[in-house]
Amino acid sequence: MENYRPISITSLVGKTLERFIRYEMVKFLEDEKVIPNCQHGFRAKRSCVTLLTGTINDWTATLDEKSGDHIHAAFLDWSKAFDKVNHARLVSKLEHYRIKGRLLKWLENFLTGRTQFVQYRGARSEPTEVSSGVIQGSVLGPLLFNVFVSDLPDALNKCTLVQYADDATIYKKISCQEDADEFQEELNNVDIWCANNGMELNSRKCKVMDISRARLPLHFEYTLGDAPLEYEDSQRLLGVHIARDLRWRVHTDIMRAKAAQRLSFAARNLRGCTPRVKRIAYLTMVKPVMTFGLPAWHPTTQENINKLSRVQNRAMHFAFGKILPEPRLQNVMPFNMHLRHTDLVFFQRCQSGQTDFDARARIIQGRALRGDNTAHPRLQPPPARTAFGRSAFSYRVCKPWNDLPPSLKDCDASKFPSLCEQFLWCNF
Repeated sequence: MENYRPISITSLVGKTLERFIRYEMVKFLEDEKVIPNCQHGFRAKRSCVTLLTGTINDWTATLDEKSGDHIHAAFLDWSKAFDKVNHARLVSKLEHYRIKGRLLKWLENFLTGRTQFVQYRGARSEPTEVSSGVIQGSVLGPLLFNVFVSDLPDALNKCTLVQYADDATIYKKISCQEDADEFQEELNNVDIWCANNGMELNSRKCKVMDISRARLPLHFEYTLGDAPLEYEDSQRLLGVHIARDLRWRVHTDIMRAKAAQRLSFAARNLRGCTPRVKRIAYLTMVKPVMTFGLPAWHPTTQENINKLSRVQNRAMHFAFGKILPEPRLQNVMPFNMHLRHTDLVFFQRCQSGQTDFDARARIIQGRALRGDNTAHPRLQPPPARTAFGRSAFSYRVCKPWNDLPPSLKDCDASKFPSLCEQFLWCNF
């Protein structure tokens, strides 16, 4: 049998030691900037939301400048990526990044010396040494995988790469055959990197998408290894379904159906419970499905907002009966208000340094108006030619942020979400 990733069954003492080693490693790797900025997985200040918001914001700004532009994005899928990590190769990379001494020895002991066997109906195979794979369920496993793939960006210099753990996406603005050739060259570089590092791409799950608002698609033939890449009109990236025109109808419909299914499950099983229990069930089981990934994506149109609002209204009727109390007494933010609250909280986290994402990259400081607070200059949204461009996060967050009182902008980061909610209720 081939080597397979073992399961971590270490004791509480072992887990504590792993956390201590991970803390020291993270501090060293961040100081030395070993993990590239394009990697968002298993990092304190980077997450799915930072990756999606930055990527979609970039695509929206590009297509807004010229509606006929095309962006080709390749969504790469490694086959059992965490299981393919070669221990010897990983240790050599740790040495390359100047991890040495006792820490390196601890990591070598953590990876090596493990065996596995198969037992079936009383028959048992001989133990075999596990020479690849990071430990499943361990504290150090995800961090070691990030170190293993940290040199992948060095193989690419003509495309933009974004990563979340073993999910990788490369994209490039395409306008002619020469651009397509460069994109193909980068795909070849990824294939070479995989061959050199013992990783294997699942060509059947690797897809390419022509992201554009043009009427006619611009398709070039791309290959990965010997397999041609198929074009998709919609692709799922970290739980968000991205359509080729960056409209959110497909994603809204999928999330609405999934949320409605969960709400039906809760209604069948919590019929005799109190309104408080039913409200908590909605907030923990149903609403996160509809709002996952905000503010990276946005329902944009009133039609999409209404679809999600109807699910919430149905949940409130389930909790409180036919006659609903006032929205404030329901203790659940209306969906429009929730969208604004999510944007403001994420922007404030970026401002306070809790998230390593430059939310002001495209926002400029506007001209001071009479009555403005000098400590908080008015934000001016970036140029946008169309309503499509005005739906981007960097554009739509400016006005709500300018409307906040200075005291709220200056408050402690931990108190901002609750105080912002109170402010929005007062102005709802």
